[in-house]
Amino acid sequence: MITNKSLLWKYISNIFISIDQLGNVIAGGYADNTISARIGYYNNHYFPDRSLVPFYWKILEKIIDFTFRPVDGPNHCHEAYHNDPSEVFNSRVTNFLVVFASVIIIIPSCIVIFLILFIVTTLGIVKQKTIDRNINIEKRFEGCHKYVRSIKYEVSEHYNDIDKQNLNDLKESLINTVNTIS
Repeated sequence: MITNKSLLWKYISNIFISIDQLGNVIAGGYADNTISARIGYYNNHYFPDRSLVPFYWKILEKIIDFTFRPVDGPNHCHEAYHNDPSEVFNSRVTNFLVVFASVIIIIPSCIVIFLILFIVTTLGIVKQKTIDRNINIEKRFEGCHKYVRSIKYEVSEHYNDIDKQNLNDLKESLINTVNTIS
């Protein structure tokens, strides 16, 4: 059931996400990524060996995970990545931009956000969310279905402009991935 309260919360949440994405752009990332998802990606999926993760990604993950722990529990950054896994993350960012954004934007913001979240959870206004992995995965499959359907429409509209061999290779890869998951 959608209420005015949930619509208001969604509106406020969208504003915060857009600010988060702006911060990520300032730090040299893509406009559609949040800082948390980007940090979750670099700490958990980009480097094959976790010991190779640069120290600043590890520090940022600890700071942001701690900041959002009152409402999201542990592993906020990794969960943020899983909630937006189809995004493209910029791996050619300069260390300077990440450090600059961390000192100017991320760390000061985390202090303020943590204080607010601590107060609202202590007062019982907001409770820590629980993650239902089955529902999360089901939502992602629904998103994938919509995404693939939109590709189908684009292919039908522009079929003559498409490299058919490459399209068949991608189709086979997608089928293999779905079969592996199943």
